[in-house]
Amino acid sequence: MLHYITHQHTLTMASLAATATETKVTTTNKFSHDIIQHISKQDFATSGATPDFEYLVVADSHGRGFNKDYYTKMFKSLSWGVFLADETWRERLIKLCDNANMSRLIGTTFTCVKITPEHFEVTWIGDSSAKIFKDGNLVWITKDHDYDNEEDIEKLKQFEGFACKDGWDIQATSHTRMTSKKSKTIKMKGESTNMTRSLGHRGAFSALGFETVIIPRDEGTYKIVVGSDGFWQVMSEEDIPFILDKENPAEILTRAARNRWEQPWEHDDTMGHITKNIKIPSHNWDDVAVATWSN
Repeated sequence: MLHYITHQHTLTMASLAATATETKVTTTNKFSHDIIQHISKQDFATSGATPDFEYLVVADSHGRGFNKDYYTKMFKSLSWGVFLADETWRERLIKLCDNANMSRLIGTTFTCVKITPEHFEVTWIGDSSAKIFKDGNLVWITKDHDYDNEEDIEKLKQFEGFACKDGWDIQATSHTRMTSKKSKTIKMKGESTNMTRSLGHRGAFSALGFETVIIPRDEGTYKIVVGSDGFWQVMSEEDIPFILDKENPAEILTRAARNRWEQPWEHDDTMGHITKNIKIPSHNWDDVAVATWSN
C-alpha cells in the first residue's frame, strides 16, 4: 500500500475526528495478538496453541470493492490450530484464497510462525514481516516479497504479461523522521500490487508460492514479532529495544504504531529537502496487526 504525506496545517480536526478505530486484543504470558483497524479494516491477526505447537498468524488484505473484507472474514472463520496441523495447509490456503470465481483486484499477505521446543517454522507470502529476537538481538527476519525483492522480480519477468512501474513509498527512519523511498507497482494478468507475491488476485501473484524456513531453537530468551506493514512502516531501528521487550505484547506495539500514524514527522524526500511538522493524512493511515510470542 502506498502512503502520502502532507503539511499538518492542511488537516482539520473534523477529518481527524471522523475516523474511528477498532481494536481486538488477545494476550497470554507467551503469545499475543492485536489489531487496530482503520478505514479499510483489512488486517487480521491471531495466536494460539495446540498440544504439538504454538502459532502466530498475521495477514494484511488489500483491494477495494464490496467484498474487500473477503479474506478477513475467511480467516476469522478458520480453526487455526486444526488448520495448521494439516501438512497440506499451504496448498489448501492458496486454493481458498485464489478462487477463480472471485472478483478481481483483491488479495492478501499471509505470515505464519509455528513454534515447537525444537524449532520455529516460518511460512510467508507477501510483505508482513516476521522477526525473531534472541537474548536481545535480532537473529532472523523474513525476506519479504515486496517491491525490493529483486530475486522475485527477475523470476516474474519470465511470465507473460509482467510489467513493473516505478513509484514512491515512505518508511520511518527514526521515531520522528519519515523518509521517502523508491517503490514499484507490479502487474500480472491484469492485476496489480506493490508486492511480488500475494494470495488472491485470482492466482496472479501466487505462482511463486509460499516460502518456508525452519530456524533451530536453542537455549535462550526469544521474542518473535509478526506485523503487517502498517506496523513496520512506522517503526525504525531506534524502536528495536521497545519491540523486543517481553513486557510489550501485541496490544502495546499496535497502539504505539497507531500513535505514529497520527503524529507529526520530519519528512526527508531523499533529494536534499527536509520539511518539519508533516502529517500523514488520516485517509492514508494504515490498519495495524501484530502477533508476538516469547519464552
